[in-house]
Amino acid sequence: MSVVFLSIDLQNDFATAGGAHYSRRPCVEFIRDTVFPFVRERGCTIVEIISDYRASEPGKDTSVCVPGMWGYESLIPDDIKHPSTWVKSEPSPMWIREGAGKANDLPGIPYPSPNGFSKWLSETIGPPDSGQDIVLIGLVLEICVLSTLQELHHRGYRAKVLFEGVDTYSGNLEQKKVFFETLFPFWGTPIYWDELEIVRDIRHNEEF
Repeated sequence: MSVVFLSIDLQNDFATAGGAHYSRRPCVEFIRDTVFPFVRERGCTIVEIISDYRASEPGKDTSVCVPGMWGYESLIPDDIKHPSTWVKSEPSPMWIREGAGKANDLPGIPYPSPNGFSKWLSETIGPPDSGQDIVLIGLVLEICVLSTLQELHHRGYRAKVLFEGVDTYSGNLEQKKVFFETLFPFWGTPIYWDELEIVRDIRHNEEF
């Protein structure tokens, strides 16, 4: 499959009722009902970026994306999840921390690791000139998805943002449309499910 699906922050705290930053966002249902089966049927995996947003200061509590807690858990089933997951500590995936994703480790102060993120991308997706189209899905569109798109663009990757596979923090459809028409063309390609080449090819073959 020449398309790689890259998921951002598809974690319970953002995507499931009861999560600290949950609101109903239609993209979650689309990902579960359409993207997951599509990937599974082709024997492929979804590459994933998730967040560890624990407070770095002693005594300062946080309930968002805490490793070992329900809110930190990913929605991506194990059978279609790439074995290597990148754990970020800020909206930009370039920012990481010591002990990231480890429930029993004290979280370090976030710091930038541009080379580390580039190395991870190359190992999981391939170098920018590998010919892979990266399709972004997940949450939330105007913050973490946008930050990831910018980092990919600056590294020379061809990135697309799947309209049905992302949502804004509010989940508002009109707001999402505005972002697609303004912000995103600067750093990547807004695309709809039916416009993905692999989806078009499969439907064409089924018709014949």
